[in-house]
Amino acid sequence: MLSFCSLAVILSSCNEPSKQTSAPDIDDFLSFTPKVIQSIDHTGELYFSHLGYESVVLNNGNIVFADRQIPTIVVINEKGELQKEVPSGRGPGEILDAYYFTKGADGSIYTYDQDNDKIIIFDEYFNLDKEIIPPKYKSSSLLNVYRGKSDQLFFEMASHDYFEDLEKEKVNVLVQYDVESERFLNEFTIRAQPYARLILDGQVRGAAKVPYATGTITAYNTEEGSLFIYDTGTDVIAEIDAQFDTLNSIRVNLPSESISSAERDSLKSSYNFPEQWKTVEELLPKLKAPADKMIYHQGEFWLKSNIETDTEMWLVVGVDGGIDRVVHLPKESILMHVSEEHLGVRLDDVTFALLTNPKPEPLD
Repeated sequence: MLSFCSLAVILSSCNEPSKQTSAPDIDDFLSFTPKVIQSIDHTGELYFSHLGYESVVLNNGNIVFADRQIPTIVVINEKGELQKEVPSGRGPGEILDAYYFTKGADGSIYTYDQDNDKIIIFDEYFNLDKEIIPPKYKSSSLLNVYRGKSDQLFFEMASHDYFEDLEKEKVNVLVQYDVESERFLNEFTIRAQPYARLILDGQVRGAAKVPYATGTITAYNTEEGSLFIYDTGTDVIAEIDAQFDTLNSIRVNLPSESISSAERDSLKSSYNFPEQWKTVEELLPKLKAPADKMIYHQGEFWLKSNIETDTEMWLVVGVDGGIDRVVHLPKESILMHVSEEHLGVRLDDVTFALLTNPKPEPLD
């Protein structure tokens, strides 16, 4: 098994201290608040119930996203008009809970239906191509499917060993998968955001993610079939291919801050059981992770900042590691996709919106 620091490009980042530089001031960068282009809570006669967390833009401009409660996957045009709907069920091409999407370089779309335990591949027009039922892999559950440049698949999986073995920490695993032989090949372990285990009478009764703690976030590079991995406890975003060879290494310097007393009080009130809050509180970091989500689009990283604001603040970072601009989205919203034309945003459980993708005006 390869550890995170055993990968060649990350060796220096993990083992050598980074240069001590002061964190940038958000006020020093251009700031944008996107405008709403289109906002819908239904399409056709289909009213949304609980939207998923990612959307994807097809080559023809149509937009794909899921509703987890109905459940369905819908394809709409930029006007919000329904173009296609994937029905719920257990048959071929039907889904029960598929809400993350990866777009291949040829326009094909990959998603994993966790309730049906199958990978579904759609072509560039979102017609059903094939389905794959992967074998079980250790004590893990599949999170996302990625396609390498040579058409090899690799999976991001969540290991559940920490739930049974108190000596282990929460990790995710990247695993190569050969479709023809239906075999798993090499794996690569990455550090996950920790979970606080609730132990009662010597038994693990539950676990809750530790807010603001550092871990590894990932973003897929459609054009190259590669994956960006960012351990938020470091200052390096690494790019790896499907063979887990390192392609690139980018140093970033993002602002962070301590958890405020108001945030701590809000967190405490969100837990139903005092015992669970106690386990979480013990693991809260002194300094927040600088980001907790990452999206890559055509040479830019969109990183959701943990800085306390009255918006959802995203830092747009170039491949040189520098912050280009700051984008403010509505509070409690979720950025689902980034394209040249727009941003796909989940405003609330039932509202999907397209917002402008703000960019600095080019210099003359």
